[in-house]
Amino acid sequence: MPISDVEQRYVERWFLSIDMVARAVGLTTSEALELTAAGCAPGPIYGFSQNTGWWSALAAYTGRAPSDPPAEARLWYSSGAVWWLRRAILNRRDGKSALEAATASGAFFKTGFEQHIAKTAFANFAYPDCFKAGEIDMAAVEETSASEWDAWVRGAYGVCLRFFSAESCIRKEALAARIKAHMAAAPGDEYRLDEFSLLSLSEELAALVLPFAPWERADGTPGRAIDAPLTLMKLGGEFPYE
Repeated sequence: MPISDVEQRYVERWFLSIDMVARAVGLTTSEALELTAAGCAPGPIYGFSQNTGWWSALAAYTGRAPSDPPAEARLWYSSGAVWWLRRAILNRRDGKSALEAATASGAFFKTGFEQHIAKTAFANFAYPDCFKAGEIDMAAVEETSASEWDAWVRGAYGVCLRFFSAESCIRKEALAARIKAHMAAAPGDEYRLDEFSLLSLSEELAALVLPFAPWERADGTPGRAIDAPLTLMKLGGEFPYE
């Protein structure tokens, strides 16, 4: 089962080998792998095996693929992992172990999540449990931030976001949820947007997200919250694989 030219272009355009990640952060490959194994950054996002085809972290996270790629697979990593590994390196220089560095990065993310969720437009669409009667439920925010950090470390957001931070995570989820609410609403419903507003939200979302793999796009955020609105408004389309 050979890899197609379109698939090859996709992974090489948006993702890195572990050797490239290590070079970017000034570590050896084994040192970079040690930090990803400790949870300082996600492991592989995509894997390709001649025997079994494609594996993705997103599919593994949602239970549609094994938790780990095949041992013989060629692997690609998120470029967003680079910045989190750099943060881990700084924490290591302060005397922290790899696991302690991962814990520190998770705490940094959770603090940012708590700061941004209240001031991000449409966050209530993405995280309704965090908003109770117009007020922020901090217990729910803490639980949700831990869940989102776990999703990042397990690779789910490595498929989704060009750069992962608390702010980009919330904004991506909020925009996608608001657009999907529009797409699901009947004409005249309170959740319907005018076309200029819908276009603006889709543009902002497109600036945040990766295109997804060709086989994942239609059912993923780009397909449902970028391609579908453009088709609805008869405004052309995105062609990320050409």
